[in-house]
Amino acid sequence: MMKNRTYLAKIAGCIIFILCLIAILSSFGFPFTPYAFDQTSEHILEAPSAQHLFGTDELGRDLLTRIIYGSQLSISIGFLTALIASIVGITYGAIAGFAGDRIDTFMMRGIDLFYALPDLLIMILVGIIIGRGTLGILLALGLVSWMGTARLVRAQFLTLKNEEFIEAARACGASSWTIITRHLLPNALSPVIVSLTFIIPSAILAESTLSFIGLGLSPPACSWGTLASEGWRALRTEPHLILWPSLFIFMVVLSFNLLGDTLADTMDPKTRV
Repeated sequence: MMKNRTYLAKIAGCIIFILCLIAILSSFGFPFTPYAFDQTSEHILEAPSAQHLFGTDELGRDLLTRIIYGSQLSISIGFLTALIASIVGITYGAIAGFAGDRIDTFMMRGIDLFYALPDLLIMILVGIIIGRGTLGILLALGLVSWMGTARLVRAQFLTLKNEEFIEAARACGASSWTIITRHLLPNALSPVIVSLTFIIPSAILAESTLSFIGLGLSPPACSWGTLASEGWRALRTEPHLILWPSLFIFMVVLSFNLLGDTLADTMDPKTRV
């Protein structure tokens, strides 16, 4: 069973690598097709063909190329959200776990307060204040993604700070900063790394959902979510417009989840053979 999951994780890793590579290369103008941004009546709403593998949209633009360029925003938002969540969550959780007592209690009640607020409400408020651009989406997703990481780090710190190697470091005169950065953090990062593999697809899915319902990015910004939103209006007559961006969203979310499950089993000492 474990071998099968490892095999699936390798496939998922290859899919993620290929999609990330495509997103990076597309930022340098590759691959380029002359039909990417054509808005002529000759190519409007064409079905998938040899010339346009995924068909064209209502403005005659090649859908495959738009999906490739849309991967830049979708994937970068996923990774940047994970970066924000890890920085804020690790810092917050490390302070709470290392300080303990009243500071820990106070900080954990703050997390409970954040959990009590609806995610959609926070995203809408940030969108109103900052705007419906990439920055607003990143801040909104970052604000609702860091709490789980903070709790993980805090739990690891509470467990590790009473271990013998920490007591030995204190006896040798190590400062609190040295204990945190050299002893506690390196030993607490395994579950954080696993959690990041779930934060990234969650952020991609959240951005796509917000863009789909009209609360996220809006044209001319191009992401898989905006493409799916545009395709929804022609679902009955031109289903390929929503099929392909939705397929890419499904593929990247599934790949990250498979990779995360395998990493969790690999890093869990109870499941190691």
